Amino acid sequence: MSMVEKVDTFLAQEIPTLPIDFVVNLVNFLSELDEWNFVDKLAKSIYMHTRASGVRVMTPNFVKILGTTIGVLYNFSSEHVRISVYFSGQNNKDIAVLKLVSSVAETHYKNILKYQEMSNMALYDSLTGAYSKAAGLKLLESAVESVKRTGRDSFIVFIDIDNLKKINDEYGHLKGDEVLKSFAQACIKSMRKTDMLIRYGGDEFLLFVDSGNPEMLLERIKNLSAISFSYGIVPIENDRSLYEILKLADERMYKEKNKKSHAKSSNTLMVI
Repeated sequence: MSMVEKVDTFLAQEIPTLPIDFVVNLVNFLSELDEWNFVDKLAKSIYMHTRASGVRVMTPNFVKILGTTIGVLYNFSSEHVRISVYFSGQNNKDIAVLKLVSSVAETHYKNILKYQEMSNMALYDSLTGAYSKAAGLKLLESAVESVKRTGRDSFIVFIDIDNLKKINDEYGHLKGDEVLKSFAQACIKSMRKTDMLIRYGGDEFLLFVDSGNPEMLLERIKNLSAISFSYGIVPIENDRSLYEILKLADERMYKEKNKKSHAKSSNTLMVI
């Protein structure tokens, strides 16, 4: 008999004798896809709806402790979820319930991990580690509104990697991917926590600089990476929408790129 069948059989037999609040709370923790809320609800469910004198629920990232350590300790450990419960006396029914709760909790925790993985895939660009365009633009909208409310100095930089098409044509797309990843990592290492990097297109990035000196950040990026790039900087101001800022930054970036092309700048792309 599979674990699911065992759980179904047990619940069918025992639900009539279980406290209804316990059953409701069991369903509540199964609805949680946030790891901390899952740990919190699981611990409270066990503490409030069994005769435990103390409960500790642990996952790799969180721990919740309730009650005391008085009594006999029972451990219900699985791969990711560790449940420790203290009982002041022998309690066979609660122990039987907790064995199954432990198995159900472990299965649900694995669902949380899958959900987090899918969320990260939607939030971040898998190649570069920058925010994806869809998620990044939503975050950027909020950041721009925050800047306008507070009146602090912040900028958006539109970045385009120079000669990426040539790299792809001459060395292959794997080399092009290495260039993109290396450049993005140089940006991320140079940024402050409140700055933001977004993968906007194939060879295009948006950089939200939450300070009054974007050139200083760009210099740090250049010092970390030999990859040549063109950029346009626009300050965030009350009279400009995000669309207008991006449009102007894009225009300034292409203006710089054309200047470099016409001047045959010596700042050429170094293949890494």
